[in-house]
Amino acid sequence: MPSLTLSFQNNSTIADDSVYIGFWGSTLNATLNGSAMAADTWYALDTITSLTLGATTSGRIYVGYGIDPATTDPNSSVLAGNTDRFDKFELTFDGTSYGVADLTAIDFWSIPMSLSTQLKGQAVGHLDGVKAGASVSGIYTALSQLSQPVRSTTTAKGIVVAFASQGTPLPAGVQTALTQPASGVVSNAQGGFVRVIGPNSYPPFGDPATDAYPGLPFTPYDTFAGYFTDLIHTFGPGTASPAPGFAKLGNGKIAHLQGRFAGNPQGSGTACQAQSYDLWAHIDARCNLTLIGKTNLLSHVSIAIGHWDLLNPASCYGANPTFSLDGGAPQTPQNDVFAWILGDFFAGLNIGAIGSGKKVGQEAVGDMASSDWFEKLPPQGLLFDKLWGTGVTDHWNTWAQALNPLSDAYNFAFAERFSAPLISLDPARVDTLTLTLLDASVTPS
Repeated sequence: MPSLTLSFQNNSTIADDSVYIGFWGSTLNATLNGSAMAADTWYALDTITSLTLGATTSGRIYVGYGIDPATTDPNSSVLAGNTDRFDKFELTFDGTSYGVADLTAIDFWSIPMSLSTQLKGQAVGHLDGVKAGASVSGIYTALSQLSQPVRSTTTAKGIVVAFASQGTPLPAGVQTALTQPASGVVSNAQGGFVRVIGPNSYPPFGDPATDAYPGLPFTPYDTFAGYFTDLIHTFGPGTASPAPGFAKLGNGKIAHLQGRFAGNPQGSGTACQAQSYDLWAHIDARCNLTLIGKTNLLSHVSIAIGHWDLLNPASCYGANPTFSLDGGAPQTPQNDVFAWILGDFFAGLNIGAIGSGKKVGQEAVGDMASSDWFEKLPPQGLLFDKLWGTGVTDHWNTWAQALNPLSDAYNFAFAERFSAPLISLDPARVDTLTLTLLDASVTPS
């Protein structure tokens, strides 16, 4: 049976007896110091002499600094009052060539670390938590500036107005919390750094039509609302078709989603089978989104996302919206062709491809099929601000833009469609995975 040795290199300057390791996830088959490793349990690094992962391991391995192992729960919310410093990397080691690991900074950034793999002592692959030429303090500065000053004020005021116009005005305290959110930077009582919360972690914006209040704390980050407003103004209902400078977009049509889903062998039903797809994304004047088209196995597909569900952080930053399929009940994405199609749209939104007039050859990027975005744009360095003209500052995921040149950490959902944030754990090529803890000091530069 395949196995993987997990080794540790502590360059953090924090003593091994104050560094903790634990596994949280769906399955665990691991041997720690010759005995079965317990899930959901912290182990001090100085007590670990050997750790071997067996096949079927899938989940997150956490690192904690100076925590109380009896009380620190890494699954607790990082949004309010959580000043335990911990971070994680993700892995799937199923004994096949599909096993991978990744550093992840989608939800938050806290502990700088790197991953590397070896086979019989020889280096195979690596993911650098801090790329050559970058620094821990530089990453901190870049990320902390994204929520200081607050970037979500316009959206917050829009939410307040929307609830008032429905006859259900929000309480004064909620209005204040929306318009004056805290930055994403979290410190402990002694002023020490804990984490920078990522924009994906914040709760939904609520829905005035159903009197569902906004979740708190409210995001201090850009909400993509300005991006969608621009898309509606340029390509929404009643605009020229095609829009000036474009060959295909306009009168509600904002993107062409075309490609191939490789299939999900663990799933069942037509939606989990390998298939090609071809849909158009349409937006209306109220910022409701509909993806309409077909696959080679499904003659009609219609995916609808309402205004507030579309703007939610879990949608724009996490590609995990609540949607309706062919007019059915609300649902969230599963590992099937519909999730893959949604991934195309939100990945395109995050890199700034949707609606971009930047020309590649004779074709505007916004006119391209989505599969061409991920094939043609990264090799040319055409991502984020490079796809928009001077004066446009937020028509992309600014968190991902800040991290992308500085770290190999996974920086938004479906980032693998334009970058390489995964490291292979194919047991035919790898026998050891090494976690290197980098300097823990986070000092603004």
